Amino acid sequence: MAVKKVHDFESGVSSYIHGQATVDVFFPVDKRGDADICCYQCWYFRRNYQTCGLNGEICQYPSKYVGSNCPLKFIDNMEETNNESI
Repeated sequence: MAVKKVHDFESGVSSYIHGQATVDVFFPVDKRGDADICCYQCWYFRRNYQTCGLNGEICQYPSKYVGSNCPLKFIDNMEETNNESI
């Protein structure tokens, strides 16, 4: 297997190529229909650092709330909502 050469940018960078990702995160809902939507339940929450793996922000009270800068858009019954309504 050939190893790809890593470029050195000694002369600078002329531009950047934009890359984007879409992720799915599933939050648990108990038998009564109560959802536990908080940073602690998110697959991308970094428990050792208490930070979001998607945006790098520090999560305050991660076991109770979703961070104010959470990049996730929540979908409930096929209806898209933002994280301010939760």
